[in-house]
Amino acid sequence: MWELLELAVKSASANAATYASAVHEKAQTIAAAVQDEASTLVQRVRSAARTGPVDDILYEELAAYREFSSAFALEAVARDIARVTSEDAEVCLLHEAVVPLELSEDEFWCRYFFRQQQVAEQVKPKRVASDSDKALEGGEQSCGDSRADGWTRNGKHSPEDDPPPRSYSCSVDRRGDRGDLGPVARLLREADEADHSAVAQWQQKARDLHCQLQETKQSYDAREQKARKEWDKQLQALCDTYETRMAAVAARVDAAWTAGYDEGARASDGVGQSVRQQADQDMAQLRREMSERVLDTAADERVAALTNEKEDLQRELQAARERIAEQGKQDELLAEKTQGAALADVTKERDVWRARAVKMKKLKDLVQTELTTLRQQRDVGAETASIGSHLSATVVQFSHSDDHGKLQTRMNELQVQLANALADSEARAREAYEKGVEAGKIEAEQREKQVRDVAFREGYKKAQAEVKSEMGVLKAELGMFRAFHESAIHCADHVDGNAENLLDNSLDDILLADGQSLCSPTSSVSVFTDNGKNEFPFGTDSKSNDDWGEW
Repeated sequence: MWELLELAVKSASANAATYASAVHEKAQTIAAAVQDEASTLVQRVRSAARTGPVDDILYEELAAYREFSSAFALEAVARDIARVTSEDAEVCLLHEAVVPLELSEDEFWCRYFFRQQQVAEQVKPKRVASDSDKALEGGEQSCGDSRADGWTRNGKHSPEDDPPPRSYSCSVDRRGDRGDLGPVARLLREADEADHSAVAQWQQKARDLHCQLQETKQSYDAREQKARKEWDKQLQALCDTYETRMAAVAARVDAAWTAGYDEGARASDGVGQSVRQQADQDMAQLRREMSERVLDTAADERVAALTNEKEDLQRELQAARERIAEQGKQDELLAEKTQGAALADVTKERDVWRARAVKMKKLKDLVQTELTTLRQQRDVGAETASIGSHLSATVVQFSHSDDHGKLQTRMNELQVQLANALADSEARAREAYEKGVEAGKIEAEQREKQVRDVAFREGYKKAQAEVKSEMGVLKAELGMFRAFHESAIHCADHVDGNAENLLDNSLDDILLADGQSLCSPTSSVSVFTDNGKNEFPFGTDSKSNDDWGEW
C-alpha cells in the first residue's frame, strides 16, 4: 500500500514537472506568436489602404466611430440610402451578403457613411492643395502675360502698362530690364526691396523652423533612447522578479511535498498502531467470549447428562415400586398358601426391598442436590469433583446392594458417556475458538485495509489539490502575461500616434490599456526588443531535487 502511495506521489510530481515545462514552452511560443502577429497586423494596418465601404473599425478609429454613431440616425439618411442602392450595384450586393448574417441594418449603413466621411476628409486637403497650386500657376501666367504686353506695344515699354508686383521673380525681371525712370522706378525699387526683405524673413523663419525641427528630433531620439533603457531595466527587473517567484514556488512545493510525506508517514504509523491495538482488544474479547461459551456449553451438557441419569433412576425407582407391589401381592398369596415358614421369608424379602427403596430415594435426593449445585456454580472443576463424589457415593451405596454388577456396569457407562461428552465439548470449543480467531484475523485485516485505503485517498487528494493550486497560479500568471502583451501593443500604437506632439508631451504621460502599470511584478515574462520579437530565454536550470527524483 505504501509503495502504491509513493508511486502515486512520484507520478504526481513528475506530471507536475512535465506540465510546468509544457506551460513554460507554451508561454514562450504564445508570446512569440502574439508579438509576431501583432507586428504583422500593425504593419499591415499602417501600409494597407481601407478600400471596403463597411470594413472593420480599427482601434485608432474607435473614438471617432463612437462619436459618429452617437449622432447617426437611419431615418435621416433614408434618401441617401435609396440613392446609393439605386446607383451603386456593388453596395447592393454587399448589403445582401452581409445583412443580417454579419451586421445589422443600422451597423451596416453607419459604417458605410462613416467610411464616406473619412474619404471626404482625406480628399478635402488634396483638393485645397490642388486649388492653391492652380491659383499660383494662374498668377504667374498673368504676370508673364502682362510683362509681355508692356514690351510688345510698338516695340516700346511704358511704365503705366506694368501690373502691380505679384512675385519676387516679376519684380526682379522688371528691375533688370529698366533703369532709373523717376518716381515710378523708385517705387518699383522699394517694392523690390520689400520683396527681398520678405523673402529673407521667410528664409530665416524656415531655417529657424528647420533648427527647431532638428532639436525636436534630437529630443525625441534622446527620450526614445532613455525610454528604451528604462524599458529594458524594467523588463530585466520583471524577469528577475519572476525567476525569484518561480524559485520560491518551487521551494514551497518541495517543502509541501516533504511535509506531506512526513505527515503521511506519521499518520500511517499512528493508523497501524491503532489498528494493532484494536486487533489485540478484539482478539482478547473473542477469547473471553469463546471461553464463556465453552464453559456454558460444557455445563449445559453435564446438566443434560445428569438430568437423563435422574430420569433413568426415576424409571428404575418406579420399576422397583412395581416390583414391591407385585411382591406384596405375591407375599399375600404366599401368606395365604403358606401361613407358616414362608411368611418369614417374605417378610425378610419385603424388608430388603424397602431398604432398597429407601436407598433409591436417598440416591434421588443426592442427584437432585448435585444438579442444583452444578446449576449454581457452573464450574468444571467443581462439577467434576461433585460427579466423582457422586459416583463414589453411588458406588458405595450400590456396593451393598445385590445388584452391584448392574450398578457397576451402569456407572461405567455413565463414566464413558461423561468422557465422550467432555471430549466432544473440548473439540467443539477448540473448533469454535479457531473459527473465532480466523474471523477476528479477517476482520482486523479488512479494517487495516480500509484504514490504509482511506489514508491513501486522503494523501492523494491532498497532493492533487496542491498540484492543482500551483497550476492555477501558473495559469493566472499566464493570463496576466497575455493581457500585458495586448497592453504593450496599445502602448506602441499610442506612441506612434502622438509622435508629432512630442514638443508638449512626454513619454511619462503614456498610459497602458485598462490602467495597468508598466512595472507590475506579474505583468509579463517576455522582453520586447527592437525587432518586436521575444528573445529572452526562460530559465530552465532553476529546478530542485527531492528524495523522489526530479521535480
